[in-house]
Amino acid sequence: MRFALAALTLTAACGAPSQDEGPPPPEVTLHDVRLRSYRGSTLTAVGRSETMSYERASADVLSGPGSLDVLSRESPSVTERLPPATRIDTHAARGNLLSRGIDVWGGVRLQTPTGLEGMTDRAHLDSLTMHASGTSPVELHGPNGYWLRAQGFDLHLREDLYEFDRMQSRVSAL
Repeated sequence: MRFALAALTLTAACGAPSQDEGPPPPEVTLHDVRLRSYRGSTLTAVGRSETMSYERASADVLSGPGSLDVLSRESPSVTERLPPATRIDTHAARGNLLSRGIDVWGGVRLQTPTGLEGMTDRAHLDSLTMHASGTSPVELHGPNGYWLRAQGFDLHLREDLYEFDRMQSRVSAL
């Protein structure tokens, strides 16, 4: 009788797994994340994210909402004051630690040290070169009534070089 009870308990415990109702949870989830990105020992960007999850098998990282400050020049030391930065704010981002690419979406806002502010729905950031690009419409506002609308963009964030596709612009007269 004891053997039958033990066998029944073991069979129930080792039975078929329950049906999965979606993808498995991420392997690691962090909250209130602060990050620093380095090239070698040189600080190149700082950021934050409310949440960040990591998938070991693919090296994918999903985060948001959050921001990334791309330093206009590399900071020689962590303890020194940070140089001017271009800030990218986004609702959500998916990056890959192997490819170093980051896709951002859900409303993306960019603000340069010179006062330009841009908005688009989505963008891609190459974190090695700090080059942002996208084919979504973009709108830019700047000092003295400057504005620009374009159908795509190519931004070299460290060099302050900005290229736009099919654009219209205006600068108000002073």
